[in-house]
Amino acid sequence: MGRGVPAGRRPGRGVRGLNGAAVSRSAWGLYRETRRPGAPGLGSRVVALPGLVGDVLRHRYPGVGPGKLVGLGLFAALYLLSPVDVLPDVFPVVGWTDDTAVLLWFLTGLTRESGRYVEWRRGDRPDAV
Repeated sequence: MGRGVPAGRRPGRGVRGLNGAAVSRSAWGLYRETRRPGAPGLGSRVVALPGLVGDVLRHRYPGVGPGKLVGLGLFAALYLLSPVDVLPDVFPVVGWTDDTAVLLWFLTGLTRESGRYVEWRRGDRPDAV
């Protein structure tokens, strides 16, 4: 095994330390997911967001529990509104990167889940995971 390469991983896989799981959770992974044949496109995912949130809060959609959705939303909102940051906002541009990263993380996760929600609504999947 090469130095710094975890067991079971081949060298040359991933970009600058990003493994397949990290990429699949990223915005790039969302883009790739929307390009799959038969997968809901980005537009239909965005349009489905209000329905997803409503059905989760009414316990109609089995893919995400209301506690998890509310908890993640509160975490993102509190981090964005909090004066305490990993990178303080007093540093121009650099200070906003952590806020932007948290916002992108939350919106990417929500949009990916809305794709599963669209598939669930149209009956492609009996149960969302």
